[in-house]
Amino acid sequence: MRITIDATAACTPRPTGIGRYTAQLARALDQIGSTISLGTRCSHLHRHRHRLKIPTIRSFWIQEPWWPALTRPDVVHVTDSRVPRWRSPRVATLHDVVHLLPQKKRDFHYSTREFRDKKIAAYQSLASECHRIIAVSETTRRDFLEGVDCDPSKVVVVHHGLDPVFQPIPPDEAARILATRNIPYGAVIYVGDLSNRKNIPGMIEGFLAADLGEIPMVIAGEPSFGGDEILGLIERKGKGRIHLIGWHGDDVLPALYSSARALLYPTHYEGFGMPVLEAMACGTPVVVSNTGAAPEIAGEQAQVCDPDDPISISRALQRALGHDQRRQDLARKHATTFDWKTCARETTVVYRQAIEAAGGAR
Repeated sequence: MRITIDATAACTPRPTGIGRYTAQLARALDQIGSTISLGTRCSHLHRHRHRLKIPTIRSFWIQEPWWPALTRPDVVHVTDSRVPRWRSPRVATLHDVVHLLPQKKRDFHYSTREFRDKKIAAYQSLASECHRIIAVSETTRRDFLEGVDCDPSKVVVVHHGLDPVFQPIPPDEAARILATRNIPYGAVIYVGDLSNRKNIPGMIEGFLAADLGEIPMVIAGEPSFGGDEILGLIERKGKGRIHLIGWHGDDVLPALYSSARALLYPTHYEGFGMPVLEAMACGTPVVVSNTGAAPEIAGEQAQVCDPDDPISISRALQRALGHDQRRQDLARKHATTFDWKTCARETTVVYRQAIEAAGGAR
């Protein structure tokens, strides 16, 4: 089976969720012996230095709408919720569908109207033009099928894996790594974009309401939609206790998680929530909201709160800070059940289903 992956989502100097998924899936497919090639859209040519490159995998550039005539894969996979424009059997990964939620369709707090309409049109195109759709959680699959007219058999759940780099770092080593970057040790942390969807204001209010004395809060991420307002809020309410450290990669994140007292992640909606597993794998207690996929991914190993209630967030945080070693070990064991090679094997099953579906459609 010759697999082509549109890996454009990984062509970025600072990869986050979708980019990291793309890179980890491609590496895992290669490790289990799949025959794959990686395409990057020419719209990202200016980022050519950051293109995903794996020594054992052929890479090429894609110019839409003209796709390489000599590249005739058995299946093509686009990892960022776009419809593949190949005539081959088509697979796309669906990461989240917040814009399909009934209570959010007229709420432009999370994006512009134009962006929302574009996303909804893309979801509808996925349903009609893809032979299979990978949903990264049961929550994402359910919300997609409730919001879009699509054959349910087309949509298959395949969870992300967990990069083995995320494991506990000894305190001295973690402290050294953080000190070289002036990052506080022993903080309550958040990892992710600074966007309205992530509920940073509610997170800050919940942290302050917990009244944790000298314990600081560290926010690791970069501004996205609504970021300017969030930065202003941090400036007004931070009072020297909230530290914005920007984006950091895998050379820092394991140390940050390992040093943290808790991960605060009461977002309004997640399609998966990679930081939840990353934190658990490093032995860090986690707080998640009772909405979206985060409770599904966390299992019963996180403290759950109402993201719209700062008092609920603060109480969940205080409970998380009380986790003992047994509770942390259970969370670590849960996190390590998510494996990229398992993800790759399950994804190849979806590829075969797409090929069969495309054959039946001809």
